Amino acid sequence: MTDWLDRLVELETEINYRTPPPPGEPEFYHRAGRRPLLISAPHGAAHTRAGRIKDEEDYTAGMAFLLAELTGAHALAAVALSSTDPNWAANAPYKFRLAELVHRHRIRFVLDLHGAAAYRDFGIAIGTLHGRSCPPGVILQVLHGHGFGEEATWLSRLDVDETFPGTGADGQETITRFCAETLHVKAAQLEVNAYLRVVRRRPLAAERNPFDGEPEHIRRTVAALADLVEQLIRTRWSFPPGTGIPRQPPA
Repeated sequence: MTDWLDRLVELETEINYRTPPPPGEPEFYHRAGRRPLLISAPHGAAHTRAGRIKDEEDYTAGMAFLLAELTGAHALAAVALSSTDPNWAANAPYKFRLAELVHRHRIRFVLDLHGAAAYRDFGIAIGTLHGRSCPPGVILQVLHGHGFGEEATWLSRLDVDETFPGTGADGQETITRFCAETLHVKAAQLEVNAYLRVVRRRPLAAERNPFDGEPEHIRRTVAALADLVEQLIRTRWSFPPGTGIPRQPPA
């Protein structure tokens, strides 16, 4: 079997960080799955906010596609330079595609992956809108089983609804907020430290300094997130009365 790190590198090489897609092609790609969970990576390539290009969060798209391969979940990720910021703008094309997929495939949970810088004092930051997008208990239980914890140190530490709760800044509509408040689908944002996802930085990355993550920590993270996807799929979520699944895409 191909090593997870080798496969992660293969998948990431397909991402065009700062190149627009060919005419008529979307900035994002959907890997179809067979199970009612979608893994999202809206910052897998560079994106545009307020007229400025913001750097990609490398290996988040590759991670989303790898987890989809391992679990049978759906994945939607930015694969080319985006003219909008899908995790900010309410009218981002990525969100309309996400809504369409939630409706068509009866998605019941969206796991939104982001990349945190290597200097952060946590391995994974969990954002659930302070429990409004989903109860964090299921996520914590799985990650605890893989050695992550709120009281652990650095790359094993979990930051829960503190640094990146998923609420966003003024005027921002995060993917997690969009899913919870517009689509009425359970969702959580995960910010993954660079040491837990970047196998080796590509020459085309915005960050020019060479960087290699921690191989065993990356393997542990892949295993933990694959287990998390499985548990989130098996969980019998409750939804607000009258919302139901699926939801129609926004007009």
